[in-house]
Amino acid sequence: MLRDLVAAETLASSLATTAPVAVAEAGGAQALVAERGRRTGAWFWSIAPIEDSLWEKLADEHQAKHRANAGEG
Repeated sequence: MLRDLVAAETLASSLATTAPVAVAEAGGAQALVAERGRRTGAWFWSIAPIEDSLWEKLADEHQAKHRANAGEG
């Protein structure tokens, strides 16, 4: 759960920075958060889970820059 809409905006920004291509293919960071977000009774912001296939794309894109090819040099 997020504390407020500022936290939701921070989440969207973080998603876009972490894996911009995968996020764009999914409709954009704002759309991902907006589609899954809703206000709770305690005025927090709840985010429904993102499907596994999208998490895998996000992780794969984010980790690609950390992979090294030992044959390069």
